[in-house]
Amino acid sequence: MHGVEIAHASLKDLLCPSILADPYPFFRRLRLEDPVHEDPDGRGWMVSRYDDVAAVLRDDRFSAERLVTKQERDVTPNPVEQALARQMLFLDPPDHTRLRNLFTKAFTPNRVEALKPQVAGMVTELLNNAEDAGGRIDFIQDFCVPVPVTVIAHMLGVPTADRSRLRNWSLAFGKLVSGRVLSAEESTEARDGIRAFMEYFGEMIAVRRQRPEGDLLSDLIVAEEQGDHLSTEELIVNLILLLAAGNGTTTHLLGNGLLALSRHPEQWRYLASDPALALNAVNELLRYDGPVQATTREALVDISLAGKTIMQGQRVTVLLGSANHDEERFQNPDTLDLHRPATRLLSFGHGIHTCLGAALARMEAQVAFGELAHRFPGLEVTTDAPQRTYSIHFRGLQALPVSLCG
Repeated sequence: MHGVEIAHASLKDLLCPSILADPYPFFRRLRLEDPVHEDPDGRGWMVSRYDDVAAVLRDDRFSAERLVTKQERDVTPNPVEQALARQMLFLDPPDHTRLRNLFTKAFTPNRVEALKPQVAGMVTELLNNAEDAGGRIDFIQDFCVPVPVTVIAHMLGVPTADRSRLRNWSLAFGKLVSGRVLSAEESTEARDGIRAFMEYFGEMIAVRRQRPEGDLLSDLIVAEEQGDHLSTEELIVNLILLLAAGNGTTTHLLGNGLLALSRHPEQWRYLASDPALALNAVNELLRYDGPVQATTREALVDISLAGKTIMQGQRVTVLLGSANHDEERFQNPDTLDLHRPATRLLSFGHGIHTCLGAALARMEAQVAFGELAHRFPGLEVTTDAPQRTYSIHFRGLQALPVSLCG
C-alpha cells in the first residue's frame, strides 16, 4: 500500500494491514506530495502537516459538530447518535464553552494529582499479581485495560462489581467514532451498549442527586457556571465521553508505548536506568506512536488551505499522527528519543477541544512506565507482529504478550 500513488489514496486505505502496522511512511508521503489531499472516494480531505492540522483545529470556520451532519439534522436521526452529538467533543461554542467550563470545575488538576497514590498502588498490585503468576501476561488485557477503567470508575463512584461493564460500554462508543463504516451487526451492538450505559448512569445520577458523595459524579451534578447546571442528559452523554476517552486513550498509550520501547532497547535501557525519565518518556511516546491518530471537522464556509479550496459542508480529517512526525517541526521525527526536548504535540488535539483528560492519561502512563522500568528492566515483548485495532481515528493493540523477567 505504501507504494500506491498518493493521488489515488483515500481514507479507507488507512485500514490496510500494512498501514495499520506502520502508518508513518504513508503519512510522510502525504506531507511531501499532497499535504491537503482530497479523498477520491468523496469522503472529504486529509490534512497531514503540523501547521495545517493546527490551523484547522483552531479555526472556528471548521465545525466540530460532525457526528450528525448538517444534512442529517434535517431528517430523523438515530436517537443514540442524536444524544451523543450533544457531547462537548461534537459541539461548537457557545454550547461547547458552557459544557467544558462546567466539567473543568469538577475535573481539576488537584483531583488528578490526588489520584496518583491510588494509581501507583494499582500498578504495583497488577505487577505483583503478574509476577506471582509467572511473569507472562497479555499486557493489554492484564494491565493496560484495568488501570484506566478502575481509575475512571473510582472517580465517578461506580461500585467495584460494575466496573467491568464500563470497559464494554467504552468500546461501544469507540466503534461509533472509529472513522470506519460499521456493519449492521456492529452498529446495533454499539448502540445497544450505549443505551445500557445511559440507563445505568441515569439511575446513578438520580441517586446522587438525593444523596451526594465525595466523587466526581456528585461534583458534576452541583457544578455551576453563571447560574447554569448540567442537565441529566448532558451529564450522561458527557460521562460516556469521559469514560471512553479516559479508558481508550490510556490503554492505547500504554500498549503503543511499551511496544515502541521494546523495539528500541537502548531507549528502554535509558528509562530502566533512570525511572525519573518517565515524564519526558511519556511525552515522546505520545509523539512517536500516539493513541489518537485523527479527528474530523466540517467546513462551515468555503475555506482556502495550502492552496486548496475546501467547500462548505465537506469533511476534513486531520492526521494528528502525521503532524507529530512532521520533519518541519521535529528533528529526526521517525526516531524514538526519550531525551527529546519537550515541545507542543497534537496528540490530545489543539485549541478549544484539547482533551480534558490529557493530564490524567499522562499521569497514569508516567506512573506505569516508571514502575515497569524500575522493577522489570529485562522485560521482553514476545511477539513480532501484534494485531492492531481496526480504526482510522484510534491506534492501539488488541493484545501484547510480554515476559516481565525476560
